[in-house]
Amino acid sequence: SRVCSAPSSLKSVQRSHGPAALSLGLAMESMESPSPSAEPMGAERTAAEEAFMQEWPQLSLQASSADYYFNSYNHYGVHEDVLKDSVTMTAFVKAILHNAHLFRGAVVLDVGAGLGILSLLAAKAGAKKVIALETQKELVMMGEKVARKNGFGPDVLEFVCGSAGTLEKLPDGLEQVDIVMGEWMGYFLMYESRLGDVLKARDRWLKPGGLMFPDRAKLYVALMEDAQYVDRHFNYYAKVWGFDYSVMRAPAQTEPVVNAFAPSQLLSTTPCVLDLDLRKCSVSDCFDMAAPFQCMCKREGKVHALLSWFEIRFDVCHKPVSFGTGPKSPATCWKQVAFFLNSSVPRHVRHNERVRGMLAVRKRSEERRHLDIKIVLEEASSEEPQVHFYRWT
Repeated sequence: SRVCSAPSSLKSVQRSHGPAALSLGLAMESMESPSPSAEPMGAERTAAEEAFMQEWPQLSLQASSADYYFNSYNHYGVHEDVLKDSVTMTAFVKAILHNAHLFRGAVVLDVGAGLGILSLLAAKAGAKKVIALETQKELVMMGEKVARKNGFGPDVLEFVCGSAGTLEKLPDGLEQVDIVMGEWMGYFLMYESRLGDVLKARDRWLKPGGLMFPDRAKLYVALMEDAQYVDRHFNYYAKVWGFDYSVMRAPAQTEPVVNAFAPSQLLSTTPCVLDLDLRKCSVSDCFDMAAPFQCMCKREGKVHALLSWFEIRFDVCHKPVSFGTGPKSPATCWKQVAFFLNSSVPRHVRHNERVRGMLAVRKRSEERRHLDIKIVLEEASSEEPQVHFYRWT
């Protein structure tokens, strides 16, 4: 996996000087000079990326979100949202049923199977054996009922309660599988993601030359203008029923916003900051990453946020299948995620102006919901860049 070569409880934004300026400066120097088309798989971090990953604020996690996460995952409404997401589901249906030759007679492992929709598709495509691996007992019981209702017995589609990390061995004496698949992505690609389980399953049981479904994931960013949202949700705290709540603004403005934004709000090009090859990438490629980026402004405006979204690809298919979650794509349940910048005066940009920055993500805990996110953008003047720290739990 590599960073693309192309140029809820969180803590408040903090200013950082020396290391931020150094890391951003090094990144900008590297982006000014010609570079190879892509870094090789497993390439080490650049000096800029390493420096940027070193400085994080001391943030204390007051409570675990594990119980909330797993309990909420047990709510059927969560699965209803995904099942009704025609964009996501259509891509998986095409990838599996239109490539039945890849599944026919295969042993398939569905990681984080939920209620088993992908397992059902694999069985329908002719898989010899589908193992639906799910951590939640209630979902396993319901998934089994769904499978039987649709005519698939445990000899073809078998639910197993557990995870890739806790399961000691596969059923029926199996030691390898032909395909590992899963709908593992979350908001911002990584939030609530089950990628770690998918990669553990790949490393433990996928046979040499086996297939990953999906096999590619990309994360994109862009500069965004949204003065209306800032006024409604942040400037609002200046006067609340006759009282000054302005101390709430900074913490509130650091919370990632999951929403569907309009293409007209984009100010810039949309560089890719993460390109994951699911056949080879490691967990750290996703959850311990730093990536410089460069946006070219396509119009004049004020920068209020950095907007992010992802693309999922099935490149192994006879005819590659993909779906995107950006503002220019059809709506999905994943929407987009905006990181609003806590700047006293939003930066004003002009057409064709370049804005460079860096994004870092780390996961300090095994909790699936927990993410630390760090963003820095160069200033138009000679001022030290402001570093924005976010904590998503």
